[in-house]
Amino acid sequence: MPKRNSSNSPRPIAAVSPTIGEIEGRLLVLEMIASSSTAKLLRLHDSQEKTELIAAILTDIDVDCRSRGLHIRDIRDAQEYAEELLKDAQDQADGLDDIKHAYVNRERD
Repeated sequence: MPKRNSSNSPRPIAAVSPTIGEIEGRLLVLEMIASSSTAKLLRLHDSQEKTELIAAILTDIDVDCRSRGLHIRDIRDAQEYAEELLKDAQDQADGLDDIKHAYVNRERD
């Protein structure tokens, strides 16, 4: 993405808004990082802690969205999206555990 004009810059560069592709790319990267980090986090907690963690995340989304003035429908959509990400992360975490256990069992065989 081109940089904006800077008062310290010897050559001015025209201010350009990011393209939709750049925004989508950044969102995709953030989603992938969040998903993989959450998967590793979910592997480390028992089921009660996972439930509490997910509830806390959804509550934080609700509080933050309300403080920013979002409508209730937008808040629910954000929470549903978070739940989808968390479900995908849990599936990844379960897959990591399956791989780990399969590898350990293979060494015993």
